[in-house]
Amino acid sequence: MIDKKLLHKLGIELDKCVPENEHLTYDGLSGFFYALAITPAIINPADWMAELFYGERPQLNGKQAKDLKKAVTAVVKASNRALLKNEFKFPYDFSALDDAGLDYVWHWSAGFLQGLYLRLAFWKSGIIANETQQPSDVVANSVDIIFALVEGNVTVLKNIDQLKAQMQLAGKEPTNELIMASLLHALPEAYECIRLFAAQMSRRLLARQQASTASVKT
Repeated sequence: MIDKKLLHKLGIELDKCVPENEHLTYDGLSGFFYALAITPAIINPADWMAELFYGERPQLNGKQAKDLKKAVTAVVKASNRALLKNEFKFPYDFSALDDAGLDYVWHWSAGFLQGLYLRLAFWKSGIIANETQQPSDVVANSVDIIFALVEGNVTVLKNIDQLKAQMQLAGKEPTNELIMASLLHALPEAYECIRLFAAQMSRRLLARQQASTASVKT
């Protein structure tokens, strides 16, 4: 988990730049930097700073820019430390969530999805399905679950008909509300699937880099 004090500090600096509703919330920031940290390839801050403002690029004065950069750098460093310590577990306990807690989860999911969008082609590449010769890719499906939760759009789910059939077999009417509730309970598993895939790809990337370095030396 990312240092809460640093995330709050970043939120304060963002408040000094734009109105509160024009930048990611605390939970949105947490989700965004989760995605940013687990992505195997380093992403240049110039490619994602605007995402903190929902894709906009506000005009900042010198002090605002300096203070924001300092706060962002602190969060990025804390994220990298947490990643090295394997501390990026799903940050919510569903057994203790009230309505406000569900709102926090939505903002986290929205921020996480924004971070995934930075390299969406990678997350939806189907690498696992290709390697295991499966008709469906578990990582891409996990991304779709998060998209469906954030956007409220279940049509992106490739197994939506199967999900509805399972509900009908259980004697339940497969309403959108019930489907969304089912997806919400699947969120921790979907996140973990994405995280483990990212860790696996990071190890492969490191191994290739080390092999390349070794071949240059010889």
